[in-house]
Amino acid sequence: MQIHVTDPSAVGEARRKIVAFAQEIGLDENRLGAVALATTEMASNLVKHVGQGYLLVHRISERDGAGMRIISVDRGPGIADLARALTDGHSSAGSMGFGLGSIKRLANTFEVYSMPGSGVIIGIEFWRSQNSRRAASPIELGVVAEPLLGETVSGDGWRVVSSEGEITAMLVDGLGHGAVAAEAAQEAERILSAVKDTPLSQIISDAHSALRKTRGAAVALARIDVNRGLLTFAGVGNISAVLLTPSGSRGLTSHNGTVGQNVARVQEFTYPWSADSILILHSDGLTTRWDLGRYPGLLAKDTSLIAALLHRDFYRGRDDVTILVARSRRRETDCHAP
Repeated sequence: MQIHVTDPSAVGEARRKIVAFAQEIGLDENRLGAVALATTEMASNLVKHVGQGYLLVHRISERDGAGMRIISVDRGPGIADLARALTDGHSSAGSMGFGLGSIKRLANTFEVYSMPGSGVIIGIEFWRSQNSRRAASPIELGVVAEPLLGETVSGDGWRVVSSEGEITAMLVDGLGHGAVAAEAAQEAERILSAVKDTPLSQIISDAHSALRKTRGAAVALARIDVNRGLLTFAGVGNISAVLLTPSGSRGLTSHNGTVGQNVARVQEFTYPWSADSILILHSDGLTTRWDLGRYPGLLAKDTSLIAALLHRDFYRGRDDVTILVARSRRRETDCHAP
């Protein structure tokens, strides 16, 4: 869910929508109150210190049940002194600052990325109760998925299934957008859930058969095996896939075609995977001409902040967009670092 905040009246509307979302996923009364306060602070900051921005809200999984992530995104002047901005009571007319310390205390996790002149992205999480903990998955995932403006459903889809020491992630882009494209995406997601432990090439073959009744889709699959240090990838169509490592980046190969319509070849590729690897998958709603080297320190941040920045700075604005960022899970203490 994306909520634009452009004037003071939008603050209350954002709070109502996000609290209702928190109620739907079963957060307790204390957590609902914390969500309301944090949302008010984040939305108010967008109006007071930047003029406008937006909030991204998504459901997440954690060990004791459902949780939620709220990300505040703006294109303002940024935060010149982050340590000072996190001090209670600090405020600056020219940058964010007011309320950041209280937001950090209210949330289960808090992380912020700011570069002077390039805006601020703040990510917080609320779990079902104050004592809940992050999911035990070995992979940390950050996802931003938004339909084309004016559409109620997205023609993109994504699904992640996990087993001991590994995950399999699917990103799918149904041809076109809207409900008909969503039908193809949802069918592909169903196939992954049904055959999650099979080779990636077989999953695509099964999806090809199942999607013949739809208009078809581009599909990319990635399996990360942390214990073996391997990434396996297979794709058909124009889902972009990039593997980032300390030595550089490389695009992962997908073959031409449309799953459900014409698939001439499916091939699996394997790559080394380490604690420093980052995988980025995205649909063609995002331009491929992004370069995260322009953002010092970003790759050390939570994957959800990386996905949100890509959405903010490289979204084309004329199609559905889904961005999935994955890496091996960091230490718990790293998730709170400013």
